[in-house]
Amino acid sequence: MKGSIYTRQKCFLCQNSGKNGILKYKEGRGILQCPEHSEMIWTGACEVRFGREHTKRFKSVNAAERHLNHVRVQTDRGEFDQREWAKEQPLSFLTLREKFIEFKKTQAITPKQIRHIESVLNKAGELWDIMQIKDIKEPEIDDFFINIKDLSSKTRSNYKTALHDFWTWVIRRERRNAKIEMPVFPDIHYKLGWRTIVSMEDQAKILNEIWNISKSENPRIWLGIKLLSLFPKVRPGEMRDVKEGHINLTDGWIFYPDPKEGDKGKFIHLAQEDCQMIKDIKNMVPPALPDTFFFRHLKSKKGIKAGKQFGPKYFKVWWDKACNNLGIEGVDLYGGTKHSTVTALGQVMTPEQIQRGATGHASDAFKRYMLPDVNESRLARQAVTEIQNKGAKHPLNIFDLKNKIK
Repeated sequence: MKGSIYTRQKCFLCQNSGKNGILKYKEGRGILQCPEHSEMIWTGACEVRFGREHTKRFKSVNAAERHLNHVRVQTDRGEFDQREWAKEQPLSFLTLREKFIEFKKTQAITPKQIRHIESVLNKAGELWDIMQIKDIKEPEIDDFFINIKDLSSKTRSNYKTALHDFWTWVIRRERRNAKIEMPVFPDIHYKLGWRTIVSMEDQAKILNEIWNISKSENPRIWLGIKLLSLFPKVRPGEMRDVKEGHINLTDGWIFYPDPKEGDKGKFIHLAQEDCQMIKDIKNMVPPALPDTFFFRHLKSKKGIKAGKQFGPKYFKVWWDKACNNLGIEGVDLYGGTKHSTVTALGQVMTPEQIQRGATGHASDAFKRYMLPDVNESRLARQAVTEIQNKGAKHPLNIFDLKNKIK
């Protein structure tokens, strides 16, 4: 049979007589014994040698025997992989999840998505890090989802997606060298919750209030939220990532290079009044380099330096302030801009028109100036203008603020 157990210990009697004295493993008996002197038995420290590559040390012959039998069975089944027993454990969940994160960092996904995947795998690692990947099957995965409590069904579904993506990568990576099967993941059903929305009249009141309370602080706060209400295809995180060089007021578009939908980027097409509105606010301060974030702090305050990009929740903070001032409760930034606008658009546009023109994705990056959806995008922009309250426009001449910002 392949493999055996060895020790550096020699027979004391043979040594005294000048003989070799090597102890031989006795199959199935849990001992090593001297061929010359049967009374010389060894049951202590030893090592298993299985082929030329696999060597593993044990404190007792019994433990070594169990391991030897295990790898023999693995070999008979075609499952033996030396890497399972390597010191660096290349097929452990811990090693593979760390390699997966490094792989995802080379892909065209956002840092936020990386953090989410890493968080999911870290939680799974609390249960699985010491396990070999092929030993993690349906019972272990079911136990993982049982143990993560206080999470919504939608979040659980997101966890499932991250884990499935991880296993898909592992199987592709190891398909030639290891027999790893895709486990069956549990069914997780959920319903998306409804966000509270507002009428176009209330949306206009909120935007006016944001202008009133933020105009002296930084009119770009109002501008960012105003654009979110006009262009539902843009998310708050995408809006704050816009740089000066992404805005083309000559041809009337803003480019978003890293949307959630993928790596192609997307555009919004500006109406003439949008271009003038942005130009007026841009002209309040000296021109900035193309790589400068457009939605940035213009004045230093409380440890925040001028020129620093708005924080992830900065638009939300001012939206919430305005809602609180007006006594409007339970309406978040996303619901009050994107969801409210799309709901109102349903009164004047078909779902297909809304999808293509208002919430659709960008086309091939080559078509920077003439995208296929330009007409419908501008149609949607015009429809938003028609349904929004006329009072949504800022009530003051923004040039009056120029000296306050300096």
